[in-house]
Amino acid sequence: MVIHTPELTQHADETTVTAAVEIERQGTDFPKTLWFAFPTSVAGFVSDRADAFAVALLPLAMHFGEPMTVRGELSYRLARGLREYQWFQTTWKPTFFREVEVRCGALHSRNPADGSGAVGSAFSGGVDSFHTLWTHLKENEPYAPFRITHCLMINGFDPDTDLDGTGRFTEMQRLYEALMARLGVQFVVVRTNLLQFLGLDIQKQSFAAFVTAPALALGRLFSRYYVPSSYRFTQLGPFPDGSHPMFDHLLGSETMETIHDGGHFSRVAKTVAISSWPETFDLLRVCFCGTGVQKGRDAIANCCACEKCLRTMTTLDIAGTLERYRCFSKPLHRTNIRRLEYGHPGVRVFADEIIEYARREGRSDVVRDLRFAIATSVLYRHRLRELMLASYQLEQRSRPYAAIVRPTKRLIQRMSLGRGWLY
Repeated sequence: MVIHTPELTQHADETTVTAAVEIERQGTDFPKTLWFAFPTSVAGFVSDRADAFAVALLPLAMHFGEPMTVRGELSYRLARGLREYQWFQTTWKPTFFREVEVRCGALHSRNPADGSGAVGSAFSGGVDSFHTLWTHLKENEPYAPFRITHCLMINGFDPDTDLDGTGRFTEMQRLYEALMARLGVQFVVVRTNLLQFLGLDIQKQSFAAFVTAPALALGRLFSRYYVPSSYRFTQLGPFPDGSHPMFDHLLGSETMETIHDGGHFSRVAKTVAISSWPETFDLLRVCFCGTGVQKGRDAIANCCACEKCLRTMTTLDIAGTLERYRCFSKPLHRTNIRRLEYGHPGVRVFADEIIEYARREGRSDVVRDLRFAIATSVLYRHRLRELMLASYQLEQRSRPYAAIVRPTKRLIQRMSLGRGWLY
């Protein structure tokens, strides 16, 4: 893989840094360039250094096992950090990542004093990012150099991506801009096509790199940058995540310290901590299925049906605050909790957290429902889904097999059975 020297271009409302990318792997179809586009409010900080591009594309190079040549200028500290980052990732995920050589002929050390002193945080509107924001506002963070001054949101990270400007992301952006204005925090939205390179599988295994790369592209703006944790650090041994306290800090430079934040809290503890903060009532965004803004009201539209929505709603219900959350516009039903899929141990961690919390709060109904969901997932539903996936893959390859199973599937669908997993 070759990352060519980044170049800056300016338009009326955006400044874009772009680098041409050459990938050796045959049979792949990637864009010719990787780019990050920033609003004019931070245009003076956008850098043509290669730090952001090296961090963004290293997971792809590791997945393909391709050495990475960086033609632009790279931080010495970051170059050393990327080497150690690979040691962690390849040790934990040897079948997914391989260690590769990173070559760069223009390594430079920067003066730490060159940072502007701004403190940024990755922000998605979810529980983790809201908790990090709340924790480091001036009323809660006692140390001034660690108080958040900027939140960075990525248009291009999740199902709500809207790189063509059709308006889907813009409506959410409007709500969060108003929130940050109330809090006295500058809100920065970056557009990027990075997901077109990584895909969802690599992104999941390296998302700390994904959310840190745009911060590095802003050069000297951030002296510190928070990456909100996803798991409690005690759970990351058996489930090494795409963000981790042992390697997130390696994705920084001499002028920007990267901090894995909130790893001593469980997801339940974070949810409960922010559950009385009115700023989250309309704006909490947790849905797996893609969100948006509800018609006729300034509130995020979560689907209220996916696993992530339902576990968040369940936690808020136990805390006694669910009725305040207009971003969950549908009621929480016990039958939906009992149907949750917990076949994978990494997801089951969150259910176990809720069970422990429900037991402490005397909510035996929630305990029973989640235990039922776990039991049925482990005993048969997870295996049934794997069987259905194998059947679907065979259906795509074999016309005779497809001719047999498709009429049956259509019949089951007309009978309103299957609840979606069959298709």
